[in-house]
Amino acid sequence: MKYIPLSDYKNAWIFRHAEMPVPADDLEQIKPLTPVAATDVWRNNISKQCLTPEDFGDNDWLKGEENWEESGSWQEEWESDNPALPEVVEKHLQWTPETTVFYCVDSEAVLETTWDVFSRHWKNFLFFDDDCVLIGRKRKQAAQFHQDGTVSVGKKGVVVASKD
Repeated sequence: MKYIPLSDYKNAWIFRHAEMPVPADDLEQIKPLTPVAATDVWRNNISKQCLTPEDFGDNDWLKGEENWEESGSWQEEWESDNPALPEVVEKHLQWTPETTVFYCVDSEAVLETTWDVFSRHWKNFLFFDDDCVLIGRKRKQAAQFHQDGTVSVGKKGVVVASKD
């Protein structure tokens, strides 16, 4: 089994928040990966040696300044009544609505959905903003959401094994 039911996901409350409930049709398309499947996505796309964003080291592509093209704010848009994605994210991630995306919180917490669903409900996902990484399946572009209310956009680098 690759997914766990959303009802069993310990942080499913982010999609049932009283002020931002996600419709049932979209809830069906938000799929938390099992810890094993999440670890696989994490190791193949984010980091082979670190389990959480706060542990990223110099060997991780996310630390490479050359991978990041632009940054902007997401906090102001999140607090507004406007449901639109932050402009810097929308401009950089021009994926098709059906593109499979992964919202990577840490090595055991990865959520899979479509770009269309993420775009409509990004504010729910951003309840977790501790340097979480958004990537698309078979896409080079990436976004990293920082706790200080900023977002970095760029291109995924190569995931390398530890040099230990």
